Amino acid sequence: MVLVVLLMLLATCNQQLAVSQSIDGPRKAYEQRESRIIVRYAHSDGRERPPVKERVKHLEAIQGVVRAEALPHLDMAVVICDSEMGKDSLLEVLDGQEDVELAIPDTWVQADVASGNCSAHSKCAALGLHGQCCPTSDRVFLSCCDTPKSPTSHESDSGQVMERSKTTIISLETIHGSFLHAHSNGKVGMHYSKLNVHTHFNVVSHTDGTISLKSHHGAYLVGEPTGSLATWTRPRVEADDWEKFHIHYNNDGTVSLRSKSLDRYMSAGKRSASELSVSEDEIGDWEKFTIHVQHGEDTSIPNDANFSKLWGMDHWGDRDIDAVEAWKKFNGSSQGIVLAVIDTGIDYTHPDLKDQMWVNPNEIPGNGIDDDQNGIVDDVHGADFANNDGDPLDDQMHGTHCAGTIAGKGNNGIGVAGVAWQGVRLMALKFLSAEGGGRTSDAVKALNYAVAMGARLTSNSWGGGGSSSAMRVAIERAERAGMLFVAAAGNEGSNNDETPHFPSNYASASIISVASTTFKGTLSSFSCYGAKTVDVAAPGSAIYSTVPGGKYRSLSGTSMATPHVSGLAALIWMYRPKLAMQQVKDIVMKSVVVQDTLKGSSLTNGRINALRALELASTYEAPKVPSHAPRSLEFHDVNPAVGIVSGTVTVTAAADESDVDFYSVHWVSSAGFLMGRLGQVNATGTQSLVLTLNGSVAVPMMAKGLAAVAGNADGEAGVESGPIVEVEDYGVPESGAQGVSWAGDFDGRASFVAGTVQIKRARNERTISHYNVYWHQQASRGNFLGKVPSIGFLEPSCSGSCDVLNQSNANNVYNFHRDPYSNNELAVISFSGPARVTITHFITEKDYDFLEIGSRKLTGQNVEVPFAVELPAGPQTITWSSDSSETEAGWTFHLQQLSYEANLPLPVTQLNASTVEVVAAYHGTESLDVQYAEIVDFDASSMPPSQAFVPSSVQFKDADPAEHSIRGVVKILPARSHVSDIVIGYRIFLADLQGRQVGTLDWKASPAKHVDAAVQVEIASSSVPSDAASLVVRPISQVGESLFGTSVELVDLIRSAPAAATFSGDVDLVEGQIEGNLTIQPAANPTGIIAYAVYMVNGTHDRILLGRIAAMTGDAFLVFRLHAYFETGQNLLVVSVYASGPAIKEGIQVQVQDAVGKTRRMGGSVHPESQQHDFRPTDLEPWLQKSRAPVLETLWTLQQRSRAALPLLKAGAVMNDFSDAKVLSRLTVHGFLRSSKLQGNAADQHALPPTAEERDLLRTLLAQALPGSLHSEQVLLRRGHALADAAGEAFGQAVSLVVDFEVLPAFGPGQQAFLDRVEARIIQLSQGGHAASRFEAALSAQFPERHLQAKFGEPQQVAPKMGGAVSHGRWLAAEAELPDDGSSEQSGVTLASLLAVLGSLGAVGSIAGFAAKRQQKVLQSTTPEQDVDALESIVICTSDHASE
Repeated sequence: MVLVVLLMLLATCNQQLAVSQSIDGPRKAYEQRESRIIVRYAHSDGRERPPVKERVKHLEAIQGVVRAEALPHLDMAVVICDSEMGKDSLLEVLDGQEDVELAIPDTWVQADVASGNCSAHSKCAALGLHGQCCPTSDRVFLSCCDTPKSPTSHESDSGQVMERSKTTIISLETIHGSFLHAHSNGKVGMHYSKLNVHTHFNVVSHTDGTISLKSHHGAYLVGEPTGSLATWTRPRVEADDWEKFHIHYNNDGTVSLRSKSLDRYMSAGKRSASELSVSEDEIGDWEKFTIHVQHGEDTSIPNDANFSKLWGMDHWGDRDIDAVEAWKKFNGSSQGIVLAVIDTGIDYTHPDLKDQMWVNPNEIPGNGIDDDQNGIVDDVHGADFANNDGDPLDDQMHGTHCAGTIAGKGNNGIGVAGVAWQGVRLMALKFLSAEGGGRTSDAVKALNYAVAMGARLTSNSWGGGGSSSAMRVAIERAERAGMLFVAAAGNEGSNNDETPHFPSNYASASIISVASTTFKGTLSSFSCYGAKTVDVAAPGSAIYSTVPGGKYRSLSGTSMATPHVSGLAALIWMYRPKLAMQQVKDIVMKSVVVQDTLKGSSLTNGRINALRALELASTYEAPKVPSHAPRSLEFHDVNPAVGIVSGTVTVTAAADESDVDFYSVHWVSSAGFLMGRLGQVNATGTQSLVLTLNGSVAVPMMAKGLAAVAGNADGEAGVESGPIVEVEDYGVPESGAQGVSWAGDFDGRASFVAGTVQIKRARNERTISHYNVYWHQQASRGNFLGKVPSIGFLEPSCSGSCDVLNQSNANNVYNFHRDPYSNNELAVISFSGPARVTITHFITEKDYDFLEIGSRKLTGQNVEVPFAVELPAGPQTITWSSDSSETEAGWTFHLQQLSYEANLPLPVTQLNASTVEVVAAYHGTESLDVQYAEIVDFDASSMPPSQAFVPSSVQFKDADPAEHSIRGVVKILPARSHVSDIVIGYRIFLADLQGRQVGTLDWKASPAKHVDAAVQVEIASSSVPSDAASLVVRPISQVGESLFGTSVELVDLIRSAPAAATFSGDVDLVEGQIEGNLTIQPAANPTGIIAYAVYMVNGTHDRILLGRIAAMTGDAFLVFRLHAYFETGQNLLVVSVYASGPAIKEGIQVQVQDAVGKTRRMGGSVHPESQQHDFRPTDLEPWLQKSRAPVLETLWTLQQRSRAALPLLKAGAVMNDFSDAKVLSRLTVHGFLRSSKLQGNAADQHALPPTAEERDLLRTLLAQALPGSLHSEQVLLRRGHALADAAGEAFGQAVSLVVDFEVLPAFGPGQQAFLDRVEARIIQLSQGGHAASRFEAALSAQFPERHLQAKFGEPQQVAPKMGGAVSHGRWLAAEAELPDDGSSEQSGVTLASLLAVLGSLGAVGSIAGFAAKRQQKVLQSTTPEQDVDALESIVICTSDHASE
């Protein structure tokens, strides 16, 4: 256990120190894919300002902005920048704009799942264990695991018919197969083979973590001073220490009981067969007992197959949440509640979850249309904000696991049961990717969606990094809507009071922060804790739940504890639906079971308890909101801008206003739930009340209309009580159709037409709802023919490094090509789906340079081309990114949008005009931009076939490898309007790029037998002209050949293998690995070759792609560096790769031999392209590559100032040094310190603390790097440390300085805005870029003789936690009376016992939490009276002395 804690704490230290270290490739590349800024707009100063959507247009016009997305409900926008440099420049621009409240660099968060892999534990790793938390093949668990196997508990299966007890009882079976038997005379022995009332014991748990066993006679089992085991019948109710036992969980599923007073184990084998003793110091077979459980009448046990594995729901030792006891009272409601799981998504096909999913009632699954007009297509079960679509299917497993604990379907005979397994509807909101990471901006969007679509609470098992005011504001807005936010406390094993964890540490009163417990009743070793900042604890170690693919798995983490609390909150709310959010939170916190082992871990010092929560909920009185509602609501938009409304809202007051104080006007979502409030009017007795929407108000995403609700001091009535009016946005389209064409008449009669009007959609349909089609007669509009809906179409547009891309468009296929590229390129192509992207050439630096197409990320050299990606309907992006290191040959892809045309079928009708006109419209308002198309009447008796008869498709692939020669089969699929008596055949010919026939080759084809039958024409080997670009097929009738045809690109197949290839020989002496250079001589005919692919082959099969090397112009030889696994009999194969198709199978085979040396290299590097093909953990597991954590030596600690000593700031303001609101961060300056040898100890080197002048200079530079007129006295350098190098070697001549600093606000208004700006700037500094470079330059200018590098940690803005009944601090209201069930007792044990193991490691009081430290004295803080005259009191530390 100590090892686990140590590893986790050191890992935390590594993360928090912000030491500049190399980042693993995939993670680095993933985080670099986009540079984002979250913009918060000012909204509360009473001034008329343009709406957010209008401001977004201005943002997109700024140089460096790729695109911007408005979040009107939150008064925010998310901006995508073209590069990190562009982001820095944009931050400076936005910082100076008057209406921008704050510009915040986006941040990253992670799923809060504990590191349960064996690779995290060196002891387990040394034995070659893999997977989750160390189970070996013989079922032995090691002590390094946080949670060994859960003890086995069996339902009574003796075959006897036994009366069910009122309460749950257990029986203890010994190694003999007999059971503990408590006689009425006080003796305790063994009763063979049969269970009866004398073998039954009730378990009584105690706050100190022990249990007592009460017999059927009401007497406690006791270990007597003599070592005998007996039962004592006494009048006292509570057990004393003689009657208490510690539970020891054995690795084979049994348990052993150790007497608290005697400190010895209960044994069944050292005395006579009829008696037991408490006499053994160690555990053998005789000290092991199997637990048999018989649930009582006070429980409700579902029949789920794996329910016995859910110790968090039901644990014989009472370490659970008493779920089965709570279900006896209430297990859910058919009315239900919507709970949003903001995570990696949910596998909504899982058998235990598919019936528990929320279903969007206004969305039609799979039709590719945004039916409810909330901006997301096919969001049936939620939405995916990581990939910008409506499918939140889990591609990781974390979210699915959490969902199963919340609401896995109970009593269905399979799997598991969630805490609230009946009535909860799970809304899946994915913002974490398959890698487990995600953007803060996407989390903001997910939370906004949850509010709009009606979720009452959210479960948030994620966090990490620093704070972000954007996330805080989003949580606060959700709180105003009555939403509960349950959040994981984190897995760093640190104190959240000292080292904040976000989002659980935000101050919002709606947050419940959750720590994790084990089935021993203790705090999980990985769990964060905090007596002021963590609220409750819940089971989180070894939690069994659902994972994707219909499977189940145990995971550990505060991520697993959080869904227990979320499920309990949902259960309470279903039990008492009218309770307010703060009441539900209050109940969760007040109903915990207090445990001494959890003292100091949270505000409540306890574990949640479902039964106590329901009992307490029954005592609460629901808020008395108005029962009388306004009678009507009217509103008409008068603003012509799309998405913007203005006008007057008229509310007709309630007939009876006796319980009404005011009326609120809210946006209401398309799902029918209240969103942001537009304003309120007081109830004055006047029948008609008016609310004027001054200026322009943006329509929030997912908003459908307005609702008026009545309110009073207790709150507001629900949306169902008041009137709702749908807002018809009066808007004028900003653009129209690009063109209109007639697809040809297929009615062969004169004066009659039938066919399709083809509309080329507007470049951007953002302001278009549909297209209207009319007959056009003599310069006037004729009859209405029909309308075609818009689909949100957007033509491809590129932002960022677009000038380096070769772009073209032919026949609505967009071609993008990047030749050998450069460093630091970032281009984003935005468009709408459905679309098909075909990659024909791809070679990049693996992990660091990539194309991201939708959710598919392509990188490296082993992408088999051509490779197609199908993208669904809705907004899509393709992102190209290269880093600042190596470059490669580049890539080519083709983008084809599949719905660029909108078609209006025209049934057979008599021709009354020769022209149609098409006009774009937004609801009832049409654009002034009109497009026209001529309607040509086709008369089959006198005219050749019209365009309606051309083939719907033509396919041809050349099979002749010779240049300028073709051979193959032309496949013709006739038009849907094919009529056999009109089309009598087809002519096939060659054409150039302009469509003109070239050469004399000509082929004929017979007509199709029916519309679905393809016509095939075989073409023998034929020479073709060099300018031939396509094959054209035209229909023929009795009258003649049509003027229209269908073409297919003519791709001349040329195939030529490499001329030769040689291998330099293996230089890797490790058996089973080869390393060396492969020299390739280009093909004799290099035409069309884009690369050469290198495979490892075994004979003619088992091809393993090792990588590609780009083809070069000329005859220069190419050198491919390889390092790969090798097996006897394998060879290398080199083949040519063509843009026009897959690599040819034939190539050059090269024989290789494995050179083996005398020594074996452990964990040797492997060519990155071969790792995925043959992974051998015995060679490459990461624990074999030892690394040491950084070593810190504390240099100084800044003591608290006295109020009398606070400096005056600008304009006479006084710095608020006693404020609980501040921003914390850490600065590491490499090379800042110097070291010296202590006198008399030449071998011991120590870093010299910076002088007072150097500290003042650092403080001044920090103040200058932060925003506004920040006074240097507002920056406090709280602690300073010396940092050894990454290998933990002795300090050299130049040592890194690590500074924990705080930024404090001044007294007075504007503190929050000031802290938010400081936080945003530190985020920017922590991400590098211009701001960090400027700071580093200023630092180097002050210390020119030193070679300095600076690295900022992420900010941590802290503030007093908000409680339910109070506005400051996180304190509970008066404790409500609960029935005394005897399950808990008070005790005075402090947190010291819990942290004893941590104390042995040596704790350093720093923002990073615990870290390894050198020998130093622990110094007591001075009192405020002692430093009353000092501006700062610095304790200077070395390894063995301190001076002040």
